[in-house]
Amino acid sequence: MNKRLQIYYHAIFGALGGLVGWWTMGTLATQTWNIWLSSALIGAGLGLSIGGLVAAADGAMIKRVPLRALRDGIYGAFAGALAGSLGLLLAEGFFLLLHGGFSGRTLGWMLLGLTVGLSDLAVSRRIQRTTYAALGGLAGGLIGGLVYEGLTRLFLAQSGEIQILVGGLGLVIVGACIGGLIPLARQVFSKAELHVRAGKQTGLVREVTESASLGRYDGNDLYLPDKGISWRHAEIKQTKEGFILEVLAEAEAGVWLGTNQVAPGQKLLINSGDQLKIGDALVEFIGR
Repeated sequence: MNKRLQIYYHAIFGALGGLVGWWTMGTLATQTWNIWLSSALIGAGLGLSIGGLVAAADGAMIKRVPLRALRDGIYGAFAGALAGSLGLLLAEGFFLLLHGGFSGRTLGWMLLGLTVGLSDLAVSRRIQRTTYAALGGLAGGLIGGLVYEGLTRLFLAQSGEIQILVGGLGLVIVGACIGGLIPLARQVFSKAELHVRAGKQTGLVREVTESASLGRYDGNDLYLPDKGISWRHAEIKQTKEGFILEVLAEAEAGVWLGTNQVAPGQKLLINSGDQLKIGDALVEFIGR
């Protein structure tokens, strides 16, 4: 799956998250609650739905492993709920500090996007990747928030039913922007890419931030369900000297790096354009 499709599917799942968040939060009469309690609950609900579905997109559409999608979705939902609650509480504080207005509300969506991006840490457990996701979420919250608040002001004089529908549309747009810009930011800021040239995942492109794991386990960054590939087979790491391919000690076979065979437990420097033969899969490393 190419990079554009990955962004597209993350945006779709983010939009679904916004829709679910709008529907579930709309069933609660939060208007009558304490403002801080209301903000915390709405933030938790939106963070749970958007964060959970965006996290599940990779397993569902790219790796196509339902159990992986469920696991990542649960981690993303839990982390998103905590982050979203904190994000909207901060947003409410800034909103009051700025005396409301268009900028105050947009800032709120930016903080929600930022915290949803930060919740990626629960899934990836990588600081650099999470930083890029946070930047993408921040940009997504800004763009989606501007559109949302613009629509709200445009239909301000309309009936309550219209405003409810506009609110739902606005959250769908916010979710799509956050969902789509998180993987886009990771791709833009990544240091290298892995292109699958042959095997069951032919055409798949995955970014490399500080490191990337390869193997038959669906929790790897590059999931390769081909013959001759171990559960956790290899890892590519960025060092001061450049990127290094390490074939893990538990791998059942080595990796062919061009004409060189890297045995289990060994490391070798790799360069842009190098091709890795791992079992029945062929992967090209593209550095930047």
